[in-house]
Amino acid sequence: MKIAVIVTKLPLEGIAAKESLDLIFALSAVDHQVSVVFSDDAVYQLVQSTDSSELMVKDFRRSFKLFELYEIENLYICAESLRQRQLQANVLVLDVQPLESAELSQLFSTQQHVIKA
Repeated sequence: MKIAVIVTKLPLEGIAAKESLDLIFALSAVDHQVSVVFSDDAVYQLVQSTDSSELMVKDFRRSFKLFELYEIENLYICAESLRQRQLQANVLVLDVQPLESAELSQLFSTQQHVIKA
């Protein structure tokens, strides 16, 4: 089953962002073809992390290395979200493909389910 997960949460803001990642890995573990789209404030999850010890929250972003293990290759980022936050794709810690709104719509139309997490 083809499932797109749209990740929208800020990194290190409660457990919502970590739960999104857990959902992605769980879906992939049961043989779903998962596409991941980082959008809105979730683009900050992909910016080189600073020391998170002061935030008293475990930095889960090391788990991004598991995308390869789970064979999750369809990693995207909303190009508009990058522009709104004045970020460039070359400063991101993960190799993601920027997609414009029309391209995102096309991607979502090919999925059996779209989950906003």
